[in-house]
Amino acid sequence: MDIEKSREILRILRVFNPWWEADKIENVEPFKRLDFYAIKKRLDDTEIVTLVGARQVGKTTMMEQLVEHLLAVEDPKKIFFIRADNAGLNAASRSPIEDSLQVYQEYVLKEEISSINYRIFVLIDEVQKIENWTQSVKSWYDINKKIKFIISGSSSAKIIMDSTKTFVGRAINQILVPFKFVETARYDKFSTEKDYQYITSTKKILRDNLVDILKKKDISEDDVAELYSKFQAAYKQFALEEPYFKALLTNYIIKGGYPRIVKEPDFKKCIESLTTNYRDVIYADIKQTYSIRKPQLMEAILVYLSRNTSSMVNIETMARDLDENNTATIKDYMSFLRDTFIISVSENFRHGKSKLVKKKVKKFYLNDVGLRNVINNSFVSSVIEDGNELGKLVETIVFNHCLRLKFNLTNKARPDMYYWRENGDEIDIILDCMEHVLPIEVKYRNRIDRPDVKTIREFVENDQAPFGLVITVDKLEKDGKLIFLPLWLFLLMV
Repeated sequence: MDIEKSREILRILRVFNPWWEADKIENVEPFKRLDFYAIKKRLDDTEIVTLVGARQVGKTTMMEQLVEHLLAVEDPKKIFFIRADNAGLNAASRSPIEDSLQVYQEYVLKEEISSINYRIFVLIDEVQKIENWTQSVKSWYDINKKIKFIISGSSSAKIIMDSTKTFVGRAINQILVPFKFVETARYDKFSTEKDYQYITSTKKILRDNLVDILKKKDISEDDVAELYSKFQAAYKQFALEEPYFKALLTNYIIKGGYPRIVKEPDFKKCIESLTTNYRDVIYADIKQTYSIRKPQLMEAILVYLSRNTSSMVNIETMARDLDENNTATIKDYMSFLRDTFIISVSENFRHGKSKLVKKKVKKFYLNDVGLRNVINNSFVSSVIEDGNELGKLVETIVFNHCLRLKFNLTNKARPDMYYWRENGDEIDIILDCMEHVLPIEVKYRNRIDRPDVKTIREFVENDQAPFGLVITVDKLEKDGKLIFLPLWLFLLMV
């Protein structure tokens, strides 16, 4: 590499890495979500960490927080940050990762990376902007396993797919999603300088107990009773703050969990931000990555799915409604929306994988209710007064939290999710990631009569599941093999 090119790249890298001279990083978000601690535990491992998720979920913030943490325990020159979407870097080099690491070893480390015997940390943000990035990373990783790569990007499915093919057994995926309800509660407490550790510890107790019971080969009635007692104990822990959690939940149902939206009180600014976000996904990320020819159709599909979140959707019916003759195009575009973590799909479940029925009718969910409300023109306080809309939003929230729970338990970037439907009877969500399936029914109303839970009750009484959860407004009760839980308490668990 000629000296002028090296000097230009070094000039840009100094901007990315001010701590090489200042020994610190400025203006880092102080609130750390739970995912931060999961990644922090992996810093000493040899695997490449791929940090992926939709736009604006906090990937860059997470990278900056990791740098801040590393600066407290490492030599600043061992921490190397590359912004792969930087126009100046991409103009200076056709191989930004290769050339940046060459400049880094020559001018910063001042020794060959191949010969070092200490750990260095290479963080690359928005890596999907660089062509053949996997080969560049792999070649340096193979040179010396002392390089700890932490990679982030928005074209999540493509990054996961590319890294899975190239880094067989060498990479771990960490999916970042909008804040769960518990993160919203933690942030709200943090921003008002109140203690929030008790929320985290109680969440861990509840979730660990749920997971432990589902891992058992045989689940007795005493086990279900013991699980219910844990929920009772958690309710007592939170009882004085029940009005607070309910108020926070009302806000969450409207605004969802994108970090910038959680922190923004002005609804108009929230709407502007989320509108820009989803249009950037369609007209930049998806259009460029997949070379789609009809971005307007993609937006129409997103509007259709937003209106019908948590509902059964027939692709052929959707195609007719959208005046699109090619159902294959509809399926492709929906797949792209799923790849970028904007929507999720749920299939009909039957016991045993060979009995999974792949039907044309599936259930679709937007991955954030705030985004859904903006696309659906219902980002208003009055949306919670519409019973039909409220039911869709609550089921969407419960589904998304179950999806994240299943990801954490299986470490699959896009785990399969299911509902159950037979002879007109339906159960909203079926979790099947451990020894047993767990049916979950959402009944977000003040009064729940016995006929309202007939289907889920018969499901467990016919030994298709050891117990079931019914998500309610206020009801906390055990009735046979059914546990009724208030929504806010359930969400603080998962």
